[in-house]
Amino acid sequence: MKKAIVAVEDKRYFDHGGVDVVSLLSVFKGGLTRGGSTIPMQLLKNLVFHDLRRSDALTRLERKGAEVWYAGLFDGAVGKEELLAAYLNQVEFGGRDIVGLYRASRHYFRKEPKDLTLYEAAMLAGMVKAPARLNPLRERTRARAHERALLVLKLMAEQGMITEKERRQAEKARIRPGMLPDFKIQPQAFTEWVVETWGDKYVQPGETVRFFVTLNPRVQHMAEQHLNQLAKEGAVPPTYDAGAVMMAPNGRVQAMVGSVDWSRRQFNNAVKGSVQAGSTAKLPLLIAACEAGKTPESRVIDRPVRGTWPANGKLGYQGQTTLKEAFASSRNAAAVRLAQEIGIDAVAEVSQRIGIDPGPADDAGFVLGSYSSNVMSMTAAYTTVANGGYRVAPSGVLAVVDGRGRVRADFLTTMRKRVIPEGCVEPTRAVLREVVQNGTGRAAQMKRWAAYGKTGTSTGNADAWFIGWSEQRVFGIWMGRRRGENGPALAGAGAPAAYFGRVATAVNEWSARQQRLEEQRLVNARPKRGFEPGKIVDWLSSLPQIMTKPGVPSIQEKPLNDKRA
Repeated sequence: MKKAIVAVEDKRYFDHGGVDVVSLLSVFKGGLTRGGSTIPMQLLKNLVFHDLRRSDALTRLERKGAEVWYAGLFDGAVGKEELLAAYLNQVEFGGRDIVGLYRASRHYFRKEPKDLTLYEAAMLAGMVKAPARLNPLRERTRARAHERALLVLKLMAEQGMITEKERRQAEKARIRPGMLPDFKIQPQAFTEWVVETWGDKYVQPGETVRFFVTLNPRVQHMAEQHLNQLAKEGAVPPTYDAGAVMMAPNGRVQAMVGSVDWSRRQFNNAVKGSVQAGSTAKLPLLIAACEAGKTPESRVIDRPVRGTWPANGKLGYQGQTTLKEAFASSRNAAAVRLAQEIGIDAVAEVSQRIGIDPGPADDAGFVLGSYSSNVMSMTAAYTTVANGGYRVAPSGVLAVVDGRGRVRADFLTTMRKRVIPEGCVEPTRAVLREVVQNGTGRAAQMKRWAAYGKTGTSTGNADAWFIGWSEQRVFGIWMGRRRGENGPALAGAGAPAAYFGRVATAVNEWSARQQRLEEQRLVNARPKRGFEPGKIVDWLSSLPQIMTKPGVPSIQEKPLNDKRA
């Protein structure tokens, strides 16, 4: 596919430094409508200079000048292989619904890019010029698409990318459709959150502004797929809804599930749902206990404070147990007594410190999660333990770039403020590991990877939680009965923990495969150079301030000299 797109779009791609002087001279000779754009220039046009698309000569000249000016810097800063991958990931193959090679190969051939035949790759590469006129699925454009594919194969042979024998074989093989379904996700909840959180800050009415976001479509797809599967199996009752957030250690949201079926209920439970936190609220107590000098093996009292409160359910009361066992088994009586011993104010202070607002902490009962919170806040709190003790501000945006290339905001550099003492990180993790290994979170276990987390269930089983992480990807899940509905009881140890296990396993397996492929790609890369994720957005964030309108201060205050160099 790479050879095909280079052959038809930019045959000297690997030889020029971002600007093809030969093609550019033909532009000045034949007029601005002639083209002459290299792949780096096209990528800049599509990603950055989207306000410079008017047809008048002055605007076209301004855009072409900007593309030429920055293409060389872009090419050098990011690298050939990375730019080519980015181009294939964002180019349109048929309107805004079919953007990127992955979506295109699924839509037109029902297969992944790695399974494309040479002919199919040539057909997709040829479509870039005019997707509507070269659509292979429509009867009236099918012959045209075939002719274009033959042209691409001819160009590949002439440029020495394939042999004449391979060209003839490709023409004979034609299309071999696969069996994969179309790749679809429901990003509406995430999009709504981004627009409502950052839209008013960086967008004025009538403007075109591009947001580079943190959502990972593949991870999002897995989260939706496994939730749908649990719902079909009956593990999530029809009267229950759900909300979930997957977060990186730095707080960047990689996936967000707003509800079980967004097409039926457009309410973002992950952000807007205000529900009881249940035993997931015991995390601040665990940290406060460590700060007070207790270890996972410290003895705690497991007896009711008054009468039969707090109740431990079917567990009963053990009298005395270890702190680790009390949390693993979710013993409420032990938690309340421990909070009284440490001090209610101390636990409430830790709660605020890691980003949870427990409300008025009048008595120790708040450690049982009687207050309301949401999935986003609780997931961020657990991320502070997963990332080594640093406060997390959930983010869905990497950078904001307007239609003339000006960087309105840059969130690539995250601030690190320690909120959990370094000596309390590992003891807290050890207890949360025990919850999954031998406690209420056993359904979240995985064969190949370690998992950490905590279950939670509110009074009357109205809310069921599991929040945990594996390989530093934190996944917070809430499932609860819709208001006014009845239904079977659901506990955090059930469907939420099982959902975590399924999604975490799928994401870990995919990530391991991607890492192996990336390692192999780096070995075979031409030219050989290192690669760091986010280089393209990082480069965009360092566009020289000459692009900034005079008098408009940049959001990014840190020096740019190093990045420019």
